[in-house]
Amino acid sequence: MASGGVGLLMLGLGAMPALAIPEAEVIKKLEAVIVYVVVNAEGQPVFPFYHYVAVNAEGQPVFPFYQELDQLVFPMFMTAEQAQQEQKILEGQPGVEGSRVVATPLNSALERNERLREEIEARDDTNSLSLRTPLVPARVDWEKAEEILLAEGISQQEIAQTLMVPVFLTDPPISITPPGMEERRIALFFNYSQLQQAKQDVPDFKGVDKVIGLSQAINLLTQDEEDKYFFLPTEDTIKAIQAQQGVQEEESQEQDQSS
Repeated sequence: MASGGVGLLMLGLGAMPALAIPEAEVIKKLEAVIVYVVVNAEGQPVFPFYHYVAVNAEGQPVFPFYQELDQLVFPMFMTAEQAQQEQKILEGQPGVEGSRVVATPLNSALERNERLREEIEARDDTNSLSLRTPLVPARVDWEKAEEILLAEGISQQEIAQTLMVPVFLTDPPISITPPGMEERRIALFFNYSQLQQAKQDVPDFKGVDKVIGLSQAINLLTQDEEDKYFFLPTEDTIKAIQAQQGVQEEESQEQDQSS
C-alpha cells in the first residue's frame, strides 16, 4: 500500500493537505475512477518522452503535463480514447512493439505506481531518475472547468498553473445515493456531462456549477468526519463495469448450456 502521502503526491497535484484520516482510506475512495495506461507486450509501463512543452506567458506548463530532464513519466488517462491515442503516437518506437491499453481502478494504480517508484530507485545507482504518474483528465472536462473558472474572474494564467484535474459540483450541492448504499451523499463529479444529468434529475434545480481541483476535493474528503462526500464513478468506469458484467453473464449462460 502506498504510504506517507507518496501515492497521492505522485498524481502531480502539488502539495497535499494534512490527512485527517489514513491515506489508505482516501485512496480507497478513488476506486470510482478507472484509469488507462499504455504497457508493452510484457505488461511493463511504456515511458513516452514528451519533447514538446506548452507554456503560458510566465513559462508555466499548460495542460496536460510536462516532463523534466531525468524524469520518467507514466501518464494515467481518465478515458480509454486518450490512452488509445497515446498508444498510436508511441507505435514504432523501440520497445513499444505489441503495446496495449490496460484499465485499472485508480486506487490500485496508485499502489502499482508506488511499487514502480521503489523498483526504479532500487536499480538507479545515481538516484537521478524520478517518476511522475500524472492523472490526465478528459480535455473536454478540463476546458469546461477552465470556462467556469474564467467566468468567475480567475485568470487564465492562474488556471494553467493550478488546475490539474478538475472536479465538478454545484452550489448548493446535489445529493445522490451512491451505488450499493442507502443514504444520500454529496456527489463530486469528474465528468461535467454527469453533473448536467444529475441536475436534470432534480426538479427546478437552480444551483450554480462550480469546479475545484482534485487536491481540494481530496481535502474535503479527508476533513469530512461525517463522510458526506463521495466521488461519482466516471462514465468510463460505468462502461467498464457494464462490460465486465456482460462478460460474466455470457460466461454464466455458456456454463448453464454446457451443464
